[in-house]
Amino acid sequence: MSGIVGATLLVWFLNDFQNVPLITLGDAVFWTTYRLIVAYSIALVLGVTIALLVGWSPFADFFFPFFDILQNLPSFALIPIFIYVFGYTNQMIILFAVTSIIWPILFAVLTAIKSAHRDLSDAATIFGARGIERVFYYLAPLSFPAILTGSIVGIAIGWESVIGAEIIAHIAGFGSFISEASTSGVTEASVAGTIAILVIVFVINRLIWAPLLADSAKRYAE
Repeated sequence: MSGIVGATLLVWFLNDFQNVPLITLGDAVFWTTYRLIVAYSIALVLGVTIALLVGWSPFADFFFPFFDILQNLPSFALIPIFIYVFGYTNQMIILFAVTSIIWPILFAVLTAIKSAHRDLSDAATIFGARGIERVFYYLAPLSFPAILTGSIVGIAIGWESVIGAEIIAHIAGFGSFISEASTSGVTEASVAGTIAILVIVFVINRLIWAPLLADSAKRYAE
């Protein structure tokens, strides 16, 4: 059934979007997706590392409101600073996206650590999870479901950040593609681009996030 639906959509797409420059569209979607993946990878490492270190320390209550203030800074208002420092480059878009993606991951992990049952922490201590081993054998597994949920929210924000930065900076990517395609109104190219992004998001959710969430629910159900 899904094959029939897919074939029908493909035929419809080829018939109604014959004039869309597919090579240009594919290149634009590739660059946007590439930037998002790199930005997410950096944000994941930084967010989880900071959250684990802060959540493990006695200063968690001090840093939590500080992070909350940083999270609420209007990200797109800061983009001129990123452009001034890094120029109109891939690095600028990626690092700008990192500042948006990192917060849902960091706060999800911090919240998971702060809300963990006391008996779990005591059990980890009894079984010898001390020092750096406590991070790897107690806090990291405990935070895995939070990392997943934070990642899903972070990547959703990341799409907006990357595409928005591409539009503002006029750098090759999906953002500049739809910006140029829409100069004379909503065109076939801009609609086709939107459909392409929606398909990528759907595939990522089905192939990556859905299985990981299902596995997490089985492993970490209390």
